[in-house]
Amino acid sequence: MTAASLRILVVEDNSDFLQILCDMLEELGHRPHGVSCAEDALAASRGRSFDALIADVQLPGMSGIELAQIMTASAPSIRIIFSSGFGYLLTDKLDFEFTVLHKPYFANQLRHAVEEGERMARPPQ
Repeated sequence: MTAASLRILVVEDNSDFLQILCDMLEELGHRPHGVSCAEDALAASRGRSFDALIADVQLPGMSGIELAQIMTASAPSIRIIFSSGFGYLLTDKLDFEFTVLHKPYFANQLRHAVEEGERMARPPQ
């Protein structure tokens, strides 16, 4: 699958930002599926595969971090992108690779995180 056609699960509890983020991803040529909570993301992932997960860290109920841990356990190759103003706090707490988009961010930063896969943060090796 080319980078221009990634299936991306987007989890953001702010409905306006969720819509804007999904629109931006569509403009970049991706296929986003947006939901407002981690529980809905897990339901959406049953029977479907996603190439990437973009999740806000602070979500109602289950956090974006917990969601990513569950998703990487069942789909180790999924790209994890955390969308957060607190992403710098994640670098030493997780045992999988991830990217952090520090809020607020621009479309070019989103494109870079999704398509290039460069890691702005890495867990300890």
